[in-house]
Amino acid sequence: MCVPYRQLSSKIRRLIALGNLCLVVGLLLWSFVHPAGQIERNWVHTASGFLIGLSIAINLFALIGARRCRAIAPEEL
Repeated sequence: MCVPYRQLSSKIRRLIALGNLCLVVGLLLWSFVHPAGQIERNWVHTASGFLIGLSIAINLFALIGARRCRAIAPEEL
């Protein structure tokens, strides 16, 4: 599937941006949060895993949505 980014609907573009934001926050969470104990380390690891998993789910949902609607109306661009 090769769909140019500009031909995607605004909803799909927002979903891709949200998925990428979750991925970046999930990956950079360990860089900015320095847990002191094991409980804090577990919470940071849980939050990081949740955000990365959410990113995967959102991006897959956006790709499925982009595959369904190949052409959009010119007023949505």
